[in-house]
Amino acid sequence: MTDPEKHPNLQAALSAFQAEMPTVAKTKRANVGQYSYSYADLADVTEAAAPILSKHGLAFAGSSRHVEGGRYEVVGILSHESGNEREGALPISGGTPQQIGSAITYMRRYLFGVMTGLVTDGDDDGELASTQLEQKRERRRATAEKPMTAKTRGQLFALFGQKGIAEADQLAGVNHINGTDHTSRTEITEAEAVAAIAVLKTRPDAEVPA
Repeated sequence: MTDPEKHPNLQAALSAFQAEMPTVAKTKRANVGQYSYSYADLADVTEAAAPILSKHGLAFAGSSRHVEGGRYEVVGILSHESGNEREGALPISGGTPQQIGSAITYMRRYLFGVMTGLVTDGDDDGELASTQLEQKRERRRATAEKPMTAKTRGQLFALFGQKGIAEADQLAGVNHINGTDHTSRTEITEAEAVAAIAVLKTRPDAEVPA
């Protein structure tokens, strides 16, 4: 077997890798709520791609690091024997150690694919992400359309009075804050009322005549 061609930089080596890179089969199965999807785990991806990366003088490493705001992120570094490097990073989410550990593994695998161009058969991860995004949008729409509760109504209009805003001007005030054009108080949603309360709290109270 002849020695592989030496590439002058990372880009040339990456191009050579991509000409030979395999498509990794998705042999694992996961369930998220009512949705089930298949995926290739980090071990599958590494086993299939690492020998070809090494052949072309490339290496990939992943680690975590602390960033501003007390947050952490996973860092992926694609390096070449010439000394060239390329870096990518994704935020870590999760509350429990198990969730954080799973997130780190997923992010390392995801960064590996993004930075090398490696693909897995099908696009179940993309479909899952799309489904979860649409579910999140539905929850936001439902929250935005929730009618104003009696408790919030009381807080809102008590604040209007406290700030010295006449009853005839209060609905106009809610419309101004939220960019709406309601013609009745009954049209105000919970989210709009909460937004109006937050703004009203920043205004000074009306002066009470001595």
